[in-house]
Amino acid sequence: MKNHKLFVAHFQTQQQAEDAIIKLKKHGYDITKLSLIGTDCYTEQNVMGYYSIYDQMEKWSSIGLFAVGLTSVIFGTLFFFNLGASLPMVKMPIIYACIAVLISAAIPLIIISFSKDKTIEYKTEIRAHKFMLCAEESAANIEKMQSVLHVHIPKENSLSEKENQVLLEN
Repeated sequence: MKNHKLFVAHFQTQQQAEDAIIKLKKHGYDITKLSLIGTDCYTEQNVMGYYSIYDQMEKWSSIGLFAVGLTSVIFGTLFFFNLGASLPMVKMPIIYACIAVLISAAIPLIIISFSKDKTIEYKTEIRAHKFMLCAEESAANIEKMQSVLHVHIPKENSLSEKENQVLLEN
């Protein structure tokens, strides 16, 4: 880690950054060492539509279906037992229980149908203006990566310029 330096390349679009990664992979570089970072990030919200009565009814339809199925099982059981024997003491509580189940399932649907509230649905995305490709590598690998990607190196930061500066100072 002592001899490692940081390689940074800036790209205007994500596609350009992905193309650079593909290019490095083709030249035998281990792309698991690369990091792609979005800079100047922002959120973008697009209106998808309203959460309307139809959507609410669709959500509650499964509960209503369950209530209808439950009451039909109870009524069917009552009808089956009523054929064999007359049970007036059991018949009325079962009927009341079925009515209670149906009403408890219907009340939310009735309340929803009278509500005027509509909720707006959004699709939220995180976007970036620019992208930065980073890697921590040795100086030799960084030079190879720069030559493969044709990354511009400012003259004062290039290795040959630093070697010339050292020679001039000596």
